[in-house]
Amino acid sequence: MEEHQKLFKLASILLQYPEQEWLKDEQLFYEISQLANRTARKRFLQFLDYTKTKDIDELCELYVRTFDLSDRTTMYMTYYLFGDQKERGQALLKLKEEFRRAGLELAGDELPDYLPLMLEFASVAPASSARKVLLVHEQAIKELTAKLQETGHPYFFVFAGCLAGIASFLEKTAKRDIPVRTEEAT
Repeated sequence: MEEHQKLFKLASILLQYPEQEWLKDEQLFYEISQLANRTARKRFLQFLDYTKTKDIDELCELYVRTFDLSDRTTMYMTYYLFGDQKERGQALLKLKEEFRRAGLELAGDELPDYLPLMLEFASVAPASSARKVLLVHEQAIKELTAKLQETGHPYFFVFAGCLAGIASFLEKTAKRDIPVRTEEAT
């Protein structure tokens, strides 16, 4: 597994609804501590340090209050581009099609623009597909990160680490001359 794939996988885990298992998972801590991307490693570890100061119920409440009950900080990335307008539905269909072209079918009812799902996709998809999806939604991720930073929110650490990984990946893959047009995915 390449560095960017590992980083996106770890970010996906940290951004999912908190579960007791990953809070106590020494392998997760080990994998994060082995990341070459220093910013991502530092930020993810800061988040894990924060989680050690809270119990699982507090973390779950924070997660729901932040990401499920607020349109301002939703993890559905196309919402930042389109809100509830009909164009959002078209963007979701195009995103599903990108997943399908990469050989991955969505299971369940989750929307494809749910950030942990997009990061999971980026951890297993061909680099060109991962690049396309992340490039289109990078600005929304930055917007959400800025909102979390404004309030000193602990999930800012995960988003800041994730953005560091995305920036590094996009810079590295730009050198491979992978053609991407942002309007294709929106």
